[in-house]
Amino acid sequence: MTDFTQKFKLKTNPFRLTPATNPNELVWAGFVDIKSKFERRIERSIRIPNSTLVLNWGEYGSGKTHAARYFSKLDVLQDLASKADRAVPYSFVFSLPKGKEPVYSVFISIIDKLDIDHIRASFQHILPRLNDFIDSITANIHIRSVIKAVFESSVPFLDIKKYLYGTMNSSELKSLNSVGILRLLKDDTDYASVISLLFSCLTFNKEVFSCIVVWIDEFEDIAVLNNTNIDKINNFIREILDNVPNNLLLFLNLTQSALISVEDLGQYVYDSVRSRIKERISFDLPSKDVLKLYLKDLLSFFRVGEDVNLFFPFDENVVDRIISEQGNVSIRQFNESLSLLIELADMDDRSPITMEVFREYETDIIWHKD
Repeated sequence: MTDFTQKFKLKTNPFRLTPATNPNELVWAGFVDIKSKFERRIERSIRIPNSTLVLNWGEYGSGKTHAARYFSKLDVLQDLASKADRAVPYSFVFSLPKGKEPVYSVFISIIDKLDIDHIRASFQHILPRLNDFIDSITANIHIRSVIKAVFESSVPFLDIKKYLYGTMNSSELKSLNSVGILRLLKDDTDYASVISLLFSCLTFNKEVFSCIVVWIDEFEDIAVLNNTNIDKINNFIREILDNVPNNLLLFLNLTQSALISVEDLGQYVYDSVRSRIKERISFDLPSKDVLKLYLKDLLSFFRVGEDVNLFFPFDENVVDRIISEQGNVSIRQFNESLSLLIELADMDDRSPITMEVFREYETDIIWHKD
């Protein structure tokens, strides 16, 4: 069998059916308008000390998860920070928890991604000013002590991690008594207070990190929670936004589904949260021109060598035919068709993929035609 790269002039099959988790494999192709909206929104948060809630809305497979992962890449955030001449943002991405204690699960998701060693090293030179800042913005002595311990290098790393995870027993807790931590975190109010103060400290004067960018993916799963947990999630988001008035950008990725639509959004996202939404970014089903630009861009990232046909290994009329036959579909469905087509052509040593080749596989490719 002919080598894939030699046959198709591509490093590998570029059509991912799920978003990449390896940052090096995350690229942005086409969809210029959506990319620009995210860049402007993030750059605004990098520059301006205010907190913002943004709702990202679209059908399943429209690219919301990909956007979250792409715009959490350090090099992408660094480029945006450089344009604004500010420090880089600190980014968190996680899916909405569906368990019995969603706020605790959100808290753990954030702690999981917290690089305490890096944070301590980054803030060491401003620690006295940071401690004064902590004292000035909360009267809760316990929460102040917890956050100071996060930034204080003299507190053993494993001790503060175990404490935040809630896995420290009463005997081990005594090791933290000397820094004012006398009890464990016990409820949603504690978790919200710790996260709020932590975010405010990480973005202190925009000196080390310019803003916090949080993406809550699969937010439509709130529809499967019971009323009590829907209340908890809404209250948590409201408290975070209220208690981090500066330098927080929160994205909610929400998929329109049989369980939740624009009309019944109010059942799950309360007025206290919806009133704080500053922008809605819509992931609409792409047009023919948008799909073709996306395809050309994507192929260029994986291209080996050069070819006159920017759609190679596909003939352009094959691309047009697939788009025409599929009707209005998501980018994931478009990728599925092209991925299967190139795999079948690879198995049968067919290249380039002409209309004649496509017709051989058409019934396998257009199985989800509307």
